[in-house]
Amino acid sequence: MHKTNSPVPQGRITYVILPDGSADIWIRSNEVELPETDEGPGGYEADEIYCKISSAEIAPESEIEADSDFWFENLKDLEDGANADFLAKENYRSAVRSAISAACEHTIYDGVDVELSTGVEHFSLTSTDQTNLFGKQAELSAGAEKCAYHRDADETGTKPCVYYEAADMQKIIATSMAFVTYNTTYCNSLFVWLDNLTKASEMAGLYYGIDIPEEYQSEVLSDYLSQMGA
Repeated sequence: MHKTNSPVPQGRITYVILPDGSADIWIRSNEVELPETDEGPGGYEADEIYCKISSAEIAPESEIEADSDFWFENLKDLEDGANADFLAKENYRSAVRSAISAACEHTIYDGVDVELSTGVEHFSLTSTDQTNLFGKQAELSAGAEKCAYHRDADETGTKPCVYYEAADMQKIIATSMAFVTYNTTYCNSLFVWLDNLTKASEMAGLYYGIDIPEEYQSEVLSDYLSQMGA
């Protein structure tokens, strides 16, 4: 970021498309009018950043003009001439989607507490764990009275495989699958919200765990939230 001076107001942005299709962009903020002094005429001074995008097609001037404060705040600490492709709304949408997806996966894999006849135990729910639970459901359907399964690490750091009575095993399966389904459903509704936003600055406010407006909630998520009293 640097200071820029002009005898007239410079506007928020200057957008120049180059022959190769890329664009040079100047974004200004905090413009103030300078009074005339004995040392020279008055004018205007502003903070200015200079950046580039690899193609004018990924972020037209109108998009940046509509979200110029967001672009300025995200670029002001970078070197002049920095590539700003990451702020183009579709690129930013993709980055936010990836972050949400990763957070959903982490939440699911981290697992859930299940209240059993022996007390509360925690169970991780990685993809392998989920597959194993389907196998345990098959064992119960075949009439098993107890199932061998692993809980999360105890105070010794080990993950012992122990027997669970059929009723407890069914609780583990039901609670785990409900947890997976809820988080997957929530994540998909969050994606719907994300896809309906038109500015990168709006997308920046989304995170995993935020309350989703009713208009973006699927029927399934709405039912889940009603059951949870949310």
